[in-house]
Amino acid sequence: MTSFLPHVSISTRRKLTSILLAVTIFALLAGLTSFATRGSIVYAVTDAIFVGSCVGLFEQFYVQSLRGRWLRSMHPLLSITIYTAVVALLFVVAVHLSHLLTGQFDTLPRAYRRLPFALPLVIAFSVIGIVVMRTVHFIGIETLFHLMIGTYHRPVVEEKVLLFLDINDSTGLAERLGAVQIKALVGKFLFDISRPITDYSGEIYLYKGDGLIALWNWHEALSGNRILRAISAVFASVSREEATYLRQFGVVPRFRIGVHGGEVVVSEQGDTKRAIGVYGSTINIAARMEEVAKAHNVGCVISGDVAQALADGDDRLFPLGYEKVKGISAEIPIFEYRVDGADIREMAEPARRRARMAVTGLKP
Repeated sequence: MTSFLPHVSISTRRKLTSILLAVTIFALLAGLTSFATRGSIVYAVTDAIFVGSCVGLFEQFYVQSLRGRWLRSMHPLLSITIYTAVVALLFVVAVHLSHLLTGQFDTLPRAYRRLPFALPLVIAFSVIGIVVMRTVHFIGIETLFHLMIGTYHRPVVEEKVLLFLDINDSTGLAERLGAVQIKALVGKFLFDISRPITDYSGEIYLYKGDGLIALWNWHEALSGNRILRAISAVFASVSREEATYLRQFGVVPRFRIGVHGGEVVVSEQGDTKRAIGVYGSTINIAARMEEVAKAHNVGCVISGDVAQALADGDDRLFPLGYEKVKGISAEIPIFEYRVDGADIREMAEPARRRARMAVTGLKP
């Protein structure tokens, strides 16, 4: 098992953990309810397996998928109500299934008489279970796990790739839309771009005003150019929602991205409210890459360190020159990542030569 786990991607591990969490919570719910109302261990086990498995699959492959965004984005109380109704329906189906599998379908009327007592328990436990799952997702399964076992109780040096993202001209948008509308637009925007990041093994480290900071483990980010695929997916997600943005706000948010990677220090922080913090010059350089994207009026800027490490490079990386970062003695080569896949055949050979030199850290 231990030899297998290192070959499983972070995104796959997160999905499996999410499914396991949902299965565990709702299998216990169904099993306890069934045993309390029907007094049979066979019914309890059958109901637990069916309800737990169905809710686990429903949570991961519907609620947490693109199809389930309507449920995730609605008011929490309404979302919990709908989710609870689904669990209650699954429990009723499980009651019928358990009688069918045990060959005791003739005793089903007795189960019907107990449903008025069982369903309130199912509803109460469902609400508790859903709140627990939402809390875990809010904190982050991995963050909660590391806080519980004390992974970063003492500072740990790790290699990370950081992504800084901000909306362009957010001040102008705020003046145009007003406080309430700009808050609604930013809320929808952050909702739309978060999923593509986590789908490609990224972690939302911090939401900050009109943007966010995401991070990847170094090897996960570079494996299969996953960081570039995540960036492309972010732009595609906003593009897919253009009609909705125009209908609701009259404008489609434009944004810029900066990416850099290297060693960081990861450590627990805080007391009454614990969190895991990331520290080091890598963060400052990543923030500077996002500012460079604004200065050059491009969508995404990636540092030479990350560009050099990407597998086989990428035809959509174009050299922008070198950038001086405060506190860093050497100038940093910078690249534009053109998400739209612009044609690069017009690049002259000198430009290609500069790109290769920049990637290796040499001056042309």
